Amino acid sequence: MLININNFLLALSLFFIVVIGSITVYSVTSIDLNYFFRFLTISVFSIILVSTFFYFVNFNRIISIGWIIFLLNILLIISVEFFGKEINGSKRWLDFGFLSLQPSEFLKITFAIFVIQYLRYFDFKFTVIRSVLLLAILVASALPIIIQPDLGTGIVFIAFGLLLLFICGLKFKYFFILALSFLVLSPVIYSYGLSDYQKGRILNWFSSEDTLAESWNILQSKISIGSGELLGEGFLGSKQNEFNFLPEADTDFIFSIYAEQFGFLGVALILILLGIFIFSGLSGFRQKNILADDYSAYYLGIYFLLVITFSFLINIFMVSGLIPVVGLPLPFFTKGGSSLLCFSIMLGFIFSAKTYLKT
Repeated sequence: MLININNFLLALSLFFIVVIGSITVYSVTSIDLNYFFRFLTISVFSIILVSTFFYFVNFNRIISIGWIIFLLNILLIISVEFFGKEINGSKRWLDFGFLSLQPSEFLKITFAIFVIQYLRYFDFKFTVIRSVLLLAILVASALPIIIQPDLGTGIVFIAFGLLLLFICGLKFKYFFILALSFLVLSPVIYSYGLSDYQKGRILNWFSSEDTLAESWNILQSKISIGSGELLGEGFLGSKQNEFNFLPEADTDFIFSIYAEQFGFLGVALILILLGIFIFSGLSGFRQKNILADDYSAYYLGIYFLLVITFSFLINIFMVSGLIPVVGLPLPFFTKGGSSLLCFSIMLGFIFSAKTYLKT
């Protein structure tokens, strides 16, 4: 049996991204070499195990219970308020002892499955009522995340939700109405709907007169990236990490440490691998029209591929100071069980959708 070259390139580019990510995590923690191999093995094994499971699970069966999965995810997010683990003043994680999960991460998946189930019932035809209903559910399901407080994750979820609806064919006028409504209500949302911490994040990005405490993370991130220049400071040569200048170096700002160590050429390598991942992934979604005009696999596969891609780009823009800090993990690169599990599920669906479209 001949190997599908596009799937092979997708898997190969992903493997190199995971290896580079593991090397960078090791350079941040600098525990021992065994830690690096253990972390790499666990990451690769987890990706293979989870993505393979969701590749072989019946595609239609999962979609048929989309609303149940979505509702359970919402309940898990709400339960964080009562049973969640508090870190840095926010409750976002459920601690299971051997693993801490952030339920809000999985909403990008469960909302998509619910939307596909709902729209497939109506042959993916939008009406005014269906459009308004889906937009209302999208915004309402983001509220428990924002209340945690996790404004960044909530906004990113809404953005990805809008991306999904756009892919599925929602008319542009509804995006315009939603944006206009947000602008009109933004003073009320800012005054009464956001915490002081969330307001500070917004002001920090717009203001040019930040205090050192407010802009410390992004300032150190820029210094870290700029220090890399063309060839980088070399492996284990990050001064920002060595002297603990950059907080959350193994999670949100790990790309900054990578750029400092490997420079512009290292960043170019990651972008090339990401490009290979995108184009080899898109190769299986060239034709939307399939037997019985069921577009479910096409929409879901394209959506998950774009979520992984945009998550990469948003994180890079974030640590570079081009957009506000939203706390979005770098796919298959950042240390974190929830993000790895979430993106592995998406990967399984991508391969499953590509196979489904060929049948």
